[in-house]
Amino acid sequence: MTRWNQDRGDERNTAVAEGDRIEGPQRRPTVDWTTELRGPVRCAPVLDRDTIYVGTADGDLTALDLQGRRRWVFQTTEATTVTPAVCGHRVLCSLTDTLLAIDSPTGDLEWQREIQGLYTTPPTVDGDLVLIGDDSGLAALRADTGAEIWQADLDGVPTGAPAVDDTRVYVTTRDETVHALELGSGESVWTAPTDGTPVAGPTRADDRVYVADDDGTVLALGVDAGQTFFTYQIRDSFTGGPTVLEGGDTLFVPADDGRVHVTDTTFGNRKLRGLLFSKPGLDLDGLPTTDVIVAGDIALVADDTGGLFAIDATDPDFSWYIPHESPAAATPAVAAQIETGVGTDGTVTERGHLFLGDESGTLTCYTWAQ
Repeated sequence: MTRWNQDRGDERNTAVAEGDRIEGPQRRPTVDWTTELRGPVRCAPVLDRDTIYVGTADGDLTALDLQGRRRWVFQTTEATTVTPAVCGHRVLCSLTDTLLAIDSPTGDLEWQREIQGLYTTPPTVDGDLVLIGDDSGLAALRADTGAEIWQADLDGVPTGAPAVDDTRVYVTTRDETVHALELGSGESVWTAPTDGTPVAGPTRADDRVYVADDDGTVLALGVDAGQTFFTYQIRDSFTGGPTVLEGGDTLFVPADDGRVHVTDTTFGNRKLRGLLFSKPGLDLDGLPTTDVIVAGDIALVADDTGGLFAIDATDPDFSWYIPHESPAAATPAVAAQIETGVGTDGTVTERGHLFLGDESGTLTCYTWAQ
């Protein structure tokens, strides 16, 4: 199964399902199963090899198998609305002032790390390293024990999941700043200002760091020194982080003007053409409530009317639409290339799966043939 083990899918916050053989749902997928959870789903589901983990606003972290059957439920002391992360055989769950490490096969608590302040970001995992922001800065922890490796004191409060590459960690702060730190030590490499408060963690793609803010600006920064490659600006606020098709020269970002904006990644110019002028993006029925995620050549986003929209990522236009009675409040997760059987001719049957939680507390699994 493809990895989607943390916020926006991976440690670089790409929101793109990895793998060359992944095929997105070209036609509207079918419902494989639904399950009712105790409370609204307001954080994204994450996936292990054969398990889905999802938190609810009523304080449960639930583990389900790929058929939607409960494996265990861990009851926390408060709402579980921050996207968890899977690291080895542990699920990391961030509460207000406590980080929990839960044994993924059993649901038993392994360790917990309490702080005097508040955790402000989802955990990002990179191998055996955990990165998490709090109101005093950014901490790097050992995944097996929760022991601190380093603490970087930042001038602002981190917001959104940190992004990691081979040598650096990138984090946005509420004081309108992007920070690049040495991965091994937490030492500052560079900082760059944003126009407004970042609405999500940075996206690391194409040797750049992309950031969207509530002032309506997308910044594309160089990873070496934080130099600006381009800016894309609108009058409204962006609502999610940029999603970039590496090698595809396309960037998707949702905004509270009810659109998914589509630009190129060379100059930040609009990619969609109208009769007379270029178009800023694709109009949804309501305000977007999720990030844009990509599986193969299909981009997916949901809005507050309950709609789930599929966009052809190679020639951006709507492909299909699914209405829901209750809107999604958290970005869905994608799992592709799950082996479901071998045909009589020896061919392997593979299917794609999409897991979407909503405000009614329903988790829906959609499926399509690969």
